[in-house]
Amino acid sequence: MKKTCFIVFLLVVSTMNAKVSEIEKEVLLELFMNTHGENWTNSWQLDQPISTWHGVEIKNDHVVGLNLFNNKLIGQLPASIGKLKHLKILNIAFNQLHGEIPSEITNLQKLKILRLGKNNLTGSIPENIGDMRSLEVLDVYDNELSGTLPSSIGKLINIRLFVLSNNAIQGEIPNAIGDLIQLKGLELGNNKFDGHLPKSLGQLINLNRLVLSENNLKGDVPEEIFALPELRILQLQNNNLGVDVELKKSVKKSNYALMDMGYKSLRFKNDDMRDFEIDKQTRMADIKFEDVD
Repeated sequence: MKKTCFIVFLLVVSTMNAKVSEIEKEVLLELFMNTHGENWTNSWQLDQPISTWHGVEIKNDHVVGLNLFNNKLIGQLPASIGKLKHLKILNIAFNQLHGEIPSEITNLQKLKILRLGKNNLTGSIPENIGDMRSLEVLDVYDNELSGTLPSSIGKLINIRLFVLSNNAIQGEIPNAIGDLIQLKGLELGNNKFDGHLPKSLGQLINLNRLVLSENNLKGDVPEEIFALPELRILQLQNNNLGVDVELKKSVKKSNYALMDMGYKSLRFKNDDMRDFEIDKQTRMADIKFEDVD
């Protein structure tokens, strides 16, 4: 027991005395200055060891985690953030950040979780976002982002959750989105996407949540989407989409928790709806669903 307590003590002391490089420290200080750190809900005591600073996780003398969620950050994310080469988690959602997402952020090759949702970010998604191959979660929900969705998004082969809802992204959904076969949640609702839905969405065999509502999408919904084996939540309402009644066979085999296609936008090729069967667990809804877990 004494030996175990001594080991724990050493680990605690080691963590408290952990040091980071001057470069990493300068990045943290620039972030602090750029976002009025003295007014944060949980501010940093700059005269104390970095290991004691709120939301900063250090491992092997490197900053690997930065969690400043809902901490009253006001200002801009510095370009120097891209120098935190060992960072795996960056969560600065639910703050008041403005300006563009610095392109340098794509230098974070080890980053697994990037949460920038519920800020006031503008500009476009960095063109080379696909360089962040380790990303598993990308959340930029509810900002003021514009431009198009870069085709390099298809290189994020490890991504499980992509939340882009409530922005002003336009253009077509790139076919490359179908390469993200690890995706479980894809939320692109309330943007300005137009054009047809790519059939490549049918390749997302692990997808359980697909939100495409409130856009300018048109054409028929590809049958491949209704056939996705894990899909439980599907929202297509308030577009210009149609659904072929011949899809009844694939729909009735599904077990949707919520399927909202928007009654006004449906265009059926057959007036006879007697064979359009939906499992009794399916709930047709005219509500808006968002999940930014």
